[in-house]
Amino acid sequence: MTIGNALNFIERGLHDSALRRRLNKASDAIEHEKILSEEKLMFSAGEFEDAYNHRLTLCQEEDEADQIKEFKMWWELLTGCTCGNTCSGCC
Repeated sequence: MTIGNALNFIERGLHDSALRRRLNKASDAIEHEKILSEEKLMFSAGEFEDAYNHRLTLCQEEDEADQIKEFKMWWELLTGCTCGNTCSGCC
């Protein structure tokens, strides 16, 4: 698992509706993990949080930052994880 995978996930997730659709159809965290593994996009909650923060710093326009924030909200709603770096195993 790497922050690079999390960054790739954010970039792909922003533009790849098929990937988002597969993740939305998954019934639980195990299925999410299986899909991410198949796509070679495995990462931890902390790595996602680090990638998200890094990606936000690269935004040059407010609309782009809003899109990244919306993507994070979607992922948190999908996974039920809102703890970021302080994950205590809920993810």
